[in-house]
Amino acid sequence: MAVVLSSDEVSKLLQQTIAARALRPGDRIGTEAELALELGVTRPAVREAVRMLAGANLVRAVRGPGGGVFVTHSPDRGLAQTVSDAIAGMLETEVTSVAELTEVRLALEVPLAGLAASHATPEAVEALRAAVEDAERAPDDVGVQTETDIRFHRTIAHSAGNRVGEALAAWCSEVLQPRLRELVAPAIVEAVAREQHREIIAAIEARRPLVAERAMRTHLRYLSDLLETVNT
Repeated sequence: MAVVLSSDEVSKLLQQTIAARALRPGDRIGTEAELALELGVTRPAVREAVRMLAGANLVRAVRGPGGGVFVTHSPDRGLAQTVSDAIAGMLETEVTSVAELTEVRLALEVPLAGLAASHATPEAVEALRAAVEDAERAPDDVGVQTETDIRFHRTIAHSAGNRVGEALAAWCSEVLQPRLRELVAPAIVEAVAREQHREIIAAIEARRPLVAERAMRTHLRYLSDLLETVNT
């Protein structure tokens, strides 16, 4: 006989099942009927739990032959996607602005730079250098400058070694940076931005968290000042 549990409780059971099986994005968890039987709960409770987890970008339900419930993202990536989607929606509907988001970015990326200085591997430092070098080889290519800038900041967030912090900051590269780059393009001096990136790398490689934070703050404020300039 099925146990009556709330959808919240069933969603936790589903997440535990995903973790216990070590399922990865794209893996099939089962049909609603199979999961209800396996977990010993009602099918409607499974359906509602799946709906909740789908809203958190963790699973997706596929109907028809070969369908079922599939893993879409790991918990940290699901959090990153949820936050990015929410902020993108706020920006689209003008609930927030690029200027406001740049202020919040300071609160996220500055401490991540400090953590990266404590935890970054030699491979991460090389990846940061590669991003700067790739940008330097194509100084007049806007697409390359944007891609390498995003790659640089993503690498720092990942190198911080804090998956929650990385997930919460993901919107900076996914939502803010492309738009910010577009806005400040008439005013930015790419050579200055690259030199600021090099200063951040040097601090991270030297494992000097406070210096890395200061260098990142200087860089982000440079971009904020450019945004203010083009908006006046």
